Amino acid sequence: MSHLIAKTITSAVLPVVLLSASGLALAHKAGDTIVRAGYAQVSPDASSSTVLGVADSGVDVKNNAQLGLTGTYMLTDNFGIEVLAATPFQHDIVATGSIASFGKIGSTKHLPPTFSAQYYFTGSDSKINPYVGIGVNYTTFFSNKTTQNLNDAVAAVTGLTVTSTSMKLDDSFGVAFEAGVDFNLDNNWVLNVSVWKADIDTTAKINVNNGAANAQVDVNIDPIVYMIGVGYTF
Repeated sequence: MSHLIAKTITSAVLPVVLLSASGLALAHKAGDTIVRAGYAQVSPDASSSTVLGVADSGVDVKNNAQLGLTGTYMLTDNFGIEVLAATPFQHDIVATGSIASFGKIGSTKHLPPTFSAQYYFTGSDSKINPYVGIGVNYTTFFSNKTTQNLNDAVAAVTGLTVTSTSMKLDDSFGVAFEAGVDFNLDNNWVLNVSVWKADIDTTAKINVNNGAANAQVDVNIDPIVYMIGVGYTF
């Protein structure tokens, strides 16, 4: 997937750089609103506490791609404020380490709205506009599901006869860092490539047999989010 993303960026960006050199496009300026949409991938860099107290056990969170959306309002030619949104991401949760043989043990969906202050390095006469940002990420989890594999794992560790499990993930607040670049196609349209690093931590609370037993796992998701898209300036 990373090779595909790199190839896509290269093939898309090169003609835009050549076009921008023609002098047809102008950069963002104070009062502009830039709305961007495109392919967004969340790639977790996950780690966790042990599962059910089993030594060297853990969980991992798999990648997912959705439609990414951002909106930026330019306070000056160089400073903007941005909101990042997306259609809900869905991630498989898999066992790792000493319990890796149990495979997929659950799944979750989440929405990661992120509010950032941005600095654009070039002024209103520039055609290529790199920027950085820092802000706050709020992630809410929902549609949490467990699998029979988790039932089997709990039964193997505890000796219980497990008929059901359920899972709840706590919402998360954390800092987010951003870097990106806009390539101006004309006075309104831009091509955008951007990346975020977000601090997302949660606690997965596992309920067994409708409350007969309970467990929890602390998970640091800490994803990198990649987005390639187009934007329009109003």
